[in-house]
Amino acid sequence: MQLANINKIIHIVGNRPQFVKLAVLHKALATLTNVTQQIVHTGQHFSEQMSGIFFDDLAIPTPNINLQINNTTANHFIGAATEALQQYLINQPNSIVMVYGDTNTTLAASIAAKKVGLPLFHFEAGVRTFDMQMPEEINRVIADRLADVNYCCTTLNNTTLHKEGFGQAIKNEVIITGDLMLDAFLKIPAHDTAITNYDKYVVATIHRAANLSSALYLSEIITALNQIHLQIPVVLPIHPHTQQKINEFGLQPQFDVIPALGYPQMKRLLKDATYVITDSGGTCREAYFLQKQSLIIMDKVFWPEIIAEGAALQTGAQTNEIISNFEKLPHIGASFNAAIFGDGTAAEKITAHIAQYIATH
Repeated sequence: MQLANINKIIHIVGNRPQFVKLAVLHKALATLTNVTQQIVHTGQHFSEQMSGIFFDDLAIPTPNINLQINNTTANHFIGAATEALQQYLINQPNSIVMVYGDTNTTLAASIAAKKVGLPLFHFEAGVRTFDMQMPEEINRVIADRLADVNYCCTTLNNTTLHKEGFGQAIKNEVIITGDLMLDAFLKIPAHDTAITNYDKYVVATIHRAANLSSALYLSEIITALNQIHLQIPVVLPIHPHTQQKINEFGLQPQFDVIPALGYPQMKRLLKDATYVITDSGGTCREAYFLQKQSLIIMDKVFWPEIIAEGAALQTGAQTNEIISNFEKLPHIGASFNAAIFGDGTAAEKITAHIAQYIATH
């Protein structure tokens, strides 16, 4: 596609962490008078609890198009989304395509953007576990490699990309901006009233494919949470897919399971919690922002910086290991002083860079 003057930014999103990042960046980019913005929703997260409530709570404009590709396998989703996005983008000349994170939506959008010759900007670049068995790792490596501009949340992300040859042998831009999730945390207030009646409790979130696809892993996690609940109440806002797998495997949670929450409600639940147990790269960051010790149920974590600061522990999905590590949380000497994720001005930094890019391309 032959580009003239860039006059449009197309955000392609599909899940709730992307909606949060979109909310703050869309608002910042609205200050640019020479570009319009479009939002394309692939439909990866499609229920009201997982999608609609976020657009309402965060005042995100209604998507220009919702591809409604959902309730299908990962491979079918990637193929269908890539095809649909390519057909859409081919009619959107003079546009920047903005993608976020490491989801299947991000992978499909990255391939589609490059197929039609549009510049691709990737936020949350440079995250690595170095485990190519992890679907997210495949997605982020490809998105980073295809992107014309990679925005990094942390110094480690930036260092990782440069070690891989980005900005050198790989001729694209690599820029440290800080984390849009920190922007959102600082700018979007928590819900006014408490979500539970507990004085002390643990927030748990379980949704990662590696933990849900294995009946053994999910059973071990649920058993661990049941036992921890006997010591301190455990509250789990449940992802619909997690509920589906709990039902499918015939598991019996004996802790508090509540519906999935919107951003302000989830922030309040985390704010009032004593500890956090999660397999989410987003929730462990939010726990860090709130200065809560967290236990991360992942074999290889996305944000080792949090563990390096003594603010979290990593554990596998085995009952005894989860319980043993949880009991260590009060004693890990957590530090929350390092500005790992920037200063809360990532949206402004990205907006300034995009304004300069448009002026020079």
